[in-house]
Amino acid sequence: MSVVGAAPAASPTWTEAFGETRPALYLQATYPDAQGKAQTLEFWRDASGRVVRRTGGRSELHLTPSKDGEDLYQLRNLLSRTAYDVHRVNLFRVGVFTDRWSVQHLLDRPVGPSVLTRMARGEQTAAGRCEWWRVAAGVKVSEVCWSTRYGLPLLLKSGGHTVLSVQQVKPLGSFPAAAVPKDWQEYDADEDLAPD
Repeated sequence: MSVVGAAPAASPTWTEAFGETRPALYLQATYPDAQGKAQTLEFWRDASGRVVRRTGGRSELHLTPSKDGEDLYQLRNLLSRTAYDVHRVNLFRVGVFTDRWSVQHLLDRPVGPSVLTRMARGEQTAAGRCEWWRVAAGVKVSEVCWSTRYGLPLLLKSGGHTVLSVQQVKPLGSFPAAAVPKDWQEYDADEDLAPD
């Protein structure tokens, strides 16, 4: 029963909807590439908030959080055996507006205003139970099946298509090595991006 003249319920904040939970874990998921072919995503997250995300067996993103907020990102090309180091402030200089929370939770937090709506359904997936949320940010609308247990989406949909499907989540075993292998080339992208 609705009350005449009652104001609509306010959209929850991002933290109210998705929280800050980030237990240490490992997961495997699939996502469609540009041709619609299923590719594998592997994701490691430890208790300190470090993340390694391996995409399609071709690239890795390493996140090392920093207390001053200037997190270190390293992009590794597994095929060419090259690694590029860059701090968050310099990512912004080239128009990459990622943030720590988004990388640690496998969900891009909108930069501008957004409207979050809890949908009246949950789902039991291969990786566990999740609850559906609708995220509207400007003209972009996506649906997120969020697991509060893992602090991650277990399913992501955009435009009616599944763009991420988590197949399994396990407790974190070993974490990928932080050191770049000796036979690789490592570049400091900060040197090129930082202002003179």
